[in-house]
Amino acid sequence: MTPQRSDSLDLRLLTRFREGDPRALETLFDQYADRALGLAVRLTETREDAEEVAQEAFIRAFRQSRQLRGEMASFGPWLFAIVRRLASDKRRQLRLPTLSLSSSETASLADANAADAYRETERRAEQATLLAALDSLPEEWRVVLTLCDLEDVPHAQAALVLGRSVAATKSLLYRARRALRDRLLEIWKESDETP
Repeated sequence: MTPQRSDSLDLRLLTRFREGDPRALETLFDQYADRALGLAVRLTETREDAEEVAQEAFIRAFRQSRQLRGEMASFGPWLFAIVRRLASDKRRQLRLPTLSLSSSETASLADANAADAYRETERRAEQATLLAALDSLPEEWRVVLTLCDLEDVPHAQAALVLGRSVAATKSLLYRARRALRDRLLEIWKESDETP
């Protein structure tokens, strides 16, 4: 779906929602829930925080839907901007780090054969390395990488979320990709040097 068609559909759905059609709300939620949660996961410390941020973002977006006008007339970028602000607020709160394994993760590791467990460990290590590199970047770079590369948000919509022009957003994305690559190379080099 092209950005213009998506924007037009979003506006029709918001109009129907304002007129009392609950199915319109459900459609908007279904269309954006995974992407909003994906952005929140990359901008917060825990999965629980991310779920809380994404849920609060939808609540605020639907409560303030009458304010959606002008250049932010697309629901997606507007919602992502709310997610970004809420995630930033959440990170500022003092939090104690927590680590937990769900019982299903523990059971699946116990039941897996050695080869499967090794592959899963390698995959998780690669994912952890990527996330550590991503987390080491400035917030604006994390946001543009998450939106454009992980969530496939078009550059024009990412520009609205970031409050930049499309050209400035593409430039920021280029710099963020280079910084992520450089950080990954540093991490890999450090791990190769460690005995």
